[in-house]
Amino acid sequence: MTRRLRLVLMTLLAGVLVTAGCTSDSGTGGAGGGGESTLDAVIERGEIRVAVLPDFPPFSVQNASGDFEGYEVDLAKALAEALDVDLELVSTDGASRLPLLSAERADVNISSWTATDERAKAVGYTIPYVADGASVLYRASDPIEGYDDLAGKSVSVTRGSTNDVIMTEDFPDTEIVRFESIADAIAALKSNKVDAAIEGRATVFQEAEKEDGLEALDEPPLKPSLISMGALPGDQVFINYLNNFIRNLNASGTNAELYEKWFGEDLPEAVR
Repeated sequence: MTRRLRLVLMTLLAGVLVTAGCTSDSGTGGAGGGGESTLDAVIERGEIRVAVLPDFPPFSVQNASGDFEGYEVDLAKALAEALDVDLELVSTDGASRLPLLSAERADVNISSWTATDERAKAVGYTIPYVADGASVLYRASDPIEGYDDLAGKSVSVTRGSTNDVIMTEDFPDTEIVRFESIADAIAALKSNKVDAAIEGRATVFQEAEKEDGLEALDEPPLKPSLISMGALPGDQVFINYLNNFIRNLNASGTNAELYEKWFGEDLPEAVR
């Protein structure tokens, strides 16, 4: 073998080794683009920490005894069972979902997180497990007969929520009053601080059913949207597992059963 040929072969071999090393570093699928996946950490820890909302029935609510209950709580329990690990539920709100993940205080959000294209730039979303849309809650003494009636009225929303975006973009003639929690937004309506509240359709109708003097607008929901689990962006290993879990939840009929249990109706067709 000539000296020139040996040099060529050595150069090619060095290039292959460098390429292989780069591929290995970037292809592990971990949360940091090269570290351990959240899936591995959860299994090693023997516990999954799921962020849920404390004030959004029937999706999730923290009752007087401090326990969580609701549709998404049951989904979290099913996820922990599938992983064969313990479950820790972590309270969150619209603003703290991503910070909880980034600070490693939660592994996944099952918190009615609408997977918008804008949010997906910073969040690792799964396939949707449910769909929902916004509706109007108002006092019977001050009726609202359609969405057009919101013009000129004060409307409470949860700060940074999808409902906040809807009202800001599509209802410029309303006075938007923002609150940090869903409970506070609805309490403002009950105490006559606002004329109406905009929340998820299921929550609005449940509040109207249990609270004398409140009514829900009987119209198709505003901007029906898909709701997904949220994880750290880049952790494709964990997201793949969560997607697989949701598919099996649907295929087994478990998702439909849990939805019917808490909402009294069929799982939205968009996610079946």
